[in-house]
Amino acid sequence: MEKKVKTSPDNSMDGLLLFIYRNMGILVGVTLAALAVSVVVSLLITPRYRSTVVLYPSTSVTISSTIRGSVGSQRDIMSFGEEADSERLMQMLQSESIRSSIIERYNLMEHYGIDPESRFPNTALHNKFRKNVRFRKTPFRAVEIEVLDTDPVIAAAIANDIAHQLDSVMNNMLRHRALQSLAIAEAEYLRMRQDYTGLQDSLSRIMAMGVLDYESQSGVFNEAFAMAVRDKDNESLNIFTDKLNTLALYGGSYLSLLHDIEIMSVKIGRMRESFDEARVNTEQFIPYKFIVDEAREAEKKAYPVRSLIVAASTLSAFALALFSLLLIDAFRRRVLVHLR
Repeated sequence: MEKKVKTSPDNSMDGLLLFIYRNMGILVGVTLAALAVSVVVSLLITPRYRSTVVLYPSTSVTISSTIRGSVGSQRDIMSFGEEADSERLMQMLQSESIRSSIIERYNLMEHYGIDPESRFPNTALHNKFRKNVRFRKTPFRAVEIEVLDTDPVIAAAIANDIAHQLDSVMNNMLRHRALQSLAIAEAEYLRMRQDYTGLQDSLSRIMAMGVLDYESQSGVFNEAFAMAVRDKDNESLNIFTDKLNTLALYGGSYLSLLHDIEIMSVKIGRMRESFDEARVNTEQFIPYKFIVDEAREAEKKAYPVRSLIVAASTLSAFALALFSLLLIDAFRRRVLVHLR
């Protein structure tokens, strides 16, 4: 019976080194060929330059709340945003309005070399855009805009342009909502003013009847009526009887209208404030970001790293060639064993 001899790690390593030595010609040839090919390929790859913008979101606050003058609101507008503000900013960066604006402004269809007559040009364009334009949140809750492009000037311009468009997109959204609020507030304010005018007209008609100040008039008329009764002055008695009847007839409506006018006046004042706030929010704009670092034109390419490509390709080719030779040698040995 043939005894199986266990090989130690040292023996295995010696055997591997011996195997490499015996096949040195093949391994060196494959490695040199891979080196040459990787150098040529790396030189053919178009270099790309990276530009980044780092910004912080501001706290979401309206202009009207700041103008009201509360200390808290003015402090909030100068503070950095929270996690929710960062998420909102990330969503805005990925909006179709910003992407379409950048694509159109920089003619990226032509710049990326995409044929508009191809089968799916827009899909190819958007895929290329997503590869070259990336957004991420930093560990410090900032937002980073990264742009890769074959032209360092365009890379920096696109990154800065995206950052600057954030305010426009956010303000346009808020302005659309503020316009709706303004229309509602204006309609309600005009309706209240109309109701207020109607109440004043009704009060004027009652005052034309002689009810000018119910409380003071009722006191004076009752006193005069009592004096006329005491003095048996029939003419004065008839006059003050008519006046007291008029007060009795219209006095309740007079007091009710005064009460309604007072309440309506307070409501109109509040609605006027809401109307002014909505108007301010549609006419004024504030930044929703703080730019920490603007994009600069890169002096060195970010991709490809030719030394890394050459090294990885050469080592991979050497390892693959060695592995293939080991497989071939193992297969040959097994075949020889069976043939014996």
